[in-house]
Amino acid sequence: MRVSLIGAPLALGQSKPGVGLAPAALRRAGLVEALVQIGHEVFDTGDLDFPRGKVHQAEVEIPETDFDGARRNLFDEGGTTTTTLTATVTRAKHAREVGESCHMISELVCQRATAGDFCLTLGGDHSIALGSIPGIISARPETALIWVDAHGDFNTPETSPSGNMHGMPLAMVLGYAKEGLPNFDWLLNEKLRKLTPDRVALVGVRSLDAGERRLLKDAGVHVYSMSDIDRYGIGPVMEKAMAAINGDGRRTFHVSFDIDSIDPAEAPGTGTLVKGGLTYREAHTILEMVSESGLLTSLDLAEVNPELDLNGQTTALGIELICSALGKSIF
Repeated sequence: MRVSLIGAPLALGQSKPGVGLAPAALRRAGLVEALVQIGHEVFDTGDLDFPRGKVHQAEVEIPETDFDGARRNLFDEGGTTTTTLTATVTRAKHAREVGESCHMISELVCQRATAGDFCLTLGGDHSIALGSIPGIISARPETALIWVDAHGDFNTPETSPSGNMHGMPLAMVLGYAKEGLPNFDWLLNEKLRKLTPDRVALVGVRSLDAGERRLLKDAGVHVYSMSDIDRYGIGPVMEKAMAAINGDGRRTFHVSFDIDSIDPAEAPGTGTLVKGGLTYREAHTILEMVSESGLLTSLDLAEVNPELDLNGQTTALGIELICSALGKSIF
């Protein structure tokens, strides 16, 4: 199989430096060689050249009913502000740059998927999924999505406590994209909006904001929390998740894997650590089971941060997980 490796060093969806270094770190640590060793041809497209960013005021219009919330979000950590208060404030940080960057990802992923390649998109933070998923859906409209994450990533600019866009991609690709969000007009294209909540499984979640919890319940996404995994085991949970989103069994899968889904003891090199995550073996089992289904045609790996890593532990784990997804097995 030919694997198109797409470097997406997008770091503006969150606030900690270093996550944009992950594609280069994964290559240096031997990702391409590991994929070749298990029998794949690798077409490395290099790293996309994304715009550098700064937070723009008035990126998202806040309804007057949320004006008090908007007022609170204007103040910096020191409790002071030099910005004149209006009814429009920044609630989606770096939206212009993230929107432009994800459009670039979407177009390249669509191109490589249309050519028949397995698309491996290396983040960067998890806002990369705002590009990779629309790109895959454009080329393969019947694709179902397995989202492996400690977090729901189902906030919107209106519900997000932080305004960081790496907490919004799953909601936005399912249609919760606010019209008028700068540089996201392309995402409103109906061709890119074919994914529906019944074809989405969120696996390993253990930290949800109040607003996204309500939205997830209303949307009807299939959610499998760490409590479910603790109670039933990862094998039965994955069997249930894959069956739930695959209808008649003929849909292909896209997996969007956030490394923070794994317990910090195993994956310390990421920016939003949450205790009580997937074990090393549970993470591998998820990807091994999807690989064994024969239906996996694309994968994201997001939120590896080499600057926060301990002796390259998380980067090395990322390569191992990718290889599990692409068919490496014990026997």
